[in-house]
Amino acid sequence: MGIDAVINGGLSFAAVLVLMILNIPIGIAMLFVGFIGFSLISGFDPAIFVLGTAPFDAVSKYTLSVLPLFVLMGNLANSSNLSRNLYDAAYAIVGHYKGGLAMSTVGACAGFGMICGSSIATAATMSQMAGPEMRRHGYSDALISGSIASGGTLGIIIPPSVILVIYAYLTEQSVQELFFAALIPGLIAVILYMIAIRVYLLIYPSEGGHGTKIPFKERISALSKVFPIFLIFVIMMGGLYFGFFTATESAAVGVILVLIFIFFRGQLTLNLLKDAVWTSIKTVGSLYLIVIGASIFNYLITVTQLPFAVVDFINELQLTPLGVILVICAIYIILGTVMDSLAMLFLTIPVFYPVIVDAGIDPVWFGIFAVIVVEFGLISPPVGMNLFVIKGVMQKTPLQTIWFGTLPFLITDVVRLALIIAFPAICLYLPSLMNP
Repeated sequence: MGIDAVINGGLSFAAVLVLMILNIPIGIAMLFVGFIGFSLISGFDPAIFVLGTAPFDAVSKYTLSVLPLFVLMGNLANSSNLSRNLYDAAYAIVGHYKGGLAMSTVGACAGFGMICGSSIATAATMSQMAGPEMRRHGYSDALISGSIASGGTLGIIIPPSVILVIYAYLTEQSVQELFFAALIPGLIAVILYMIAIRVYLLIYPSEGGHGTKIPFKERISALSKVFPIFLIFVIMMGGLYFGFFTATESAAVGVILVLIFIFFRGQLTLNLLKDAVWTSIKTVGSLYLIVIGASIFNYLITVTQLPFAVVDFINELQLTPLGVILVICAIYIILGTVMDSLAMLFLTIPVFYPVIVDAGIDPVWFGIFAVIVVEFGLISPPVGMNLFVIKGVMQKTPLQTIWFGTLPFLITDVVRLALIIAFPAICLYLPSLMNP
């Protein structure tokens, strides 16, 4: 059964990859392969039953109810140009230092991630705003693209994170615990990215400049404009920590607070609401299509017995938990060079999750590990999604230059990954306080 499981499961994954290469959306590819494969193994009638029941079962899970609200919160913030204020605030603090504009971009990405939850949205927003500013101050295209692409990945590690919600859905883990587990690794990412910029400019001093030092009063003014954003974040996370509301209620509170913030800024208009809601509908619709496709594909993976075959194979190798993690890490890094991050998560978690549970690895810790490795995929050549977002804005910049610019940040991601593997408490300390 082990050999048959590997063959059938391998063919299923290969079929999905082929359809993705043919530009078939990942949700449709998984749905099609899952239905056809399940029909061939279990019969047409059971496959029709699964096709009729799985979509409702998939999208009606309570964990997923948080997604539309977090997406709407991010789109409201984006539509009201809060990202500009975040960038100005970060620039006011560090913009006058060597490499300060690139650091400001990373800081603004972190701030935007607090109310966005999407890497691509963060990268797209910052590339249009920070790119021209850095170019005007003499920054190289490599450093511009590298800092924006890597800063954009902070959108999926800093809560609220769409990826972490999906991981919680796939593994039935607590969204609250995952959010708190991501806080310290997210902060470490910001610090390491800023260190990478400084080291890069020590090696290549001509690749970046510095901005003008902002007077103290103007710094205070710039910071005051973004203080409500941090207050919203603190209220959401504080409410989660003290149990005042669930993750879904936290998202609803976030939407209401962002609406109030926009209203008092005088920016709340009917057109803004319509644009934010319509963009959210399209985003959530595409995510739910992937969820439906993945649920049907998972029926196929289950019936092939592939997860159990992988567990048996790992057990035969007699690997330590660290060995299991390193093997999974290597697989993720390879997949990340050719596969979208969401697709990678949906395809691999159903297979890897039984392995890590059997090896005694904490599922919450593994969720943060998986997200960090997925970040590799977002900025790894040749198909990292953030790279193509940057390329879409910086059309005259060669893709090879963008690839080169991400290398220092990929190195810092390796360092961060090594830190959480060596010291799991980096991820698990804050969640442990929630469950004394």
